[in-house]
Amino acid sequence: MEPDVITQYAHEHIPITKQMGIMVLAVDDAQISLLAPHAPNINHRETIFGGSISSLGILAGWALLWAKLQAEETPNRLVIQSSSTNFIKPATDAIVASCTCDRAHWQTFYTTLKRHGKARITLNAKTRCGETIVATHTGQYVAMRT
Repeated sequence: MEPDVITQYAHEHIPITKQMGIMVLAVDDAQISLLAPHAPNINHRETIFGGSISSLGILAGWALLWAKLQAEETPNRLVIQSSSTNFIKPATDAIVASCTCDRAHWQTFYTTLKRHGKARITLNAKTRCGETIVATHTGQYVAMRT
């Protein structure tokens, strides 16, 4: 799936992503990278707002799963169940969140979804400002077959 397709879907169905200026930079079968620019996500300290950092981490995992489920042509409802962000350093410029999903975890998740109509998976994302990791995110996502 092309990055622009995921970006457009997010902007249409999760409107805050458009306001935040989020765009998918790259995606393949195992990972995704999303960019959030500095200006629309600035806080009173002229760094990126923590809520924006957290939202980007959540979206990185969600978007990767959404793209993989679309590729499998599996109708589903995908949501975040729990989320935790660890803020390490302030972000003074645009940020990029990257999330990976290894083949073994994906197979377990997808097989469970097909068999039981519902599955959970925990994914981790790292958010960088330049080369510096500014946050880590752990999210548990749930897919329900529709």
